[in-house]
Amino acid sequence: MLRSLAVRAARRGSALAVQQQRCFAEGAVATQTTVWDELGELVTSDEGKRELAALRGTYADIAGKLASMAKPQDPINWSEWSKEIDPRLVQQFSQTFESMKLPKYEGNEVAEASAQFAALQKEAEALVAASKSRIAEIQAEIANIQKEKERIATTTIDDELAADPALAKEVDEEVQKNYFMV
Repeated sequence: MLRSLAVRAARRGSALAVQQQRCFAEGAVATQTTVWDELGELVTSDEGKRELAALRGTYADIAGKLASMAKPQDPINWSEWSKEIDPRLVQQFSQTFESMKLPKYEGNEVAEASAQFAALQKEAEALVAASKSRIAEIQAEIANIQKEKERIATTTIDDELAADPALAKEVDEEVQKNYFMV
């Protein structure tokens, strides 16, 4: 997202691009390392961990560049320049500089990106809620399977026949007819 915004800014001219990049740098939010650690715990495959590390490195590079752009510049010391250059020329530069009006950035890319991010955030929260409920269902199924597994390991034929009288009757009839070896 930041890359596409920076590309658009570069097309509009270098002065406007620098101004826009500084605005983005001031608005950039540094993520905490705990977020990266939490993401690292969620990723299990080696390929996924490599991708996450690459993403983290890219993010750190961008955040560093944006942070360096956000530093305020020292004001121009016109009197210092007047000592080295003709004072009339410095005065003309000073007047021209102070009368100069930089264009304001009127793009709405940041608002659009924020709206898209909010929609993605809502979708992610819904998926998290659905995942949590599904996890609870799966854990209940696993618990039932474990109980059934333990029950099967200790159950005898007599216990099964006692639990199901219809099956016991069917087995007895087959034994009486000598039909049990099929």
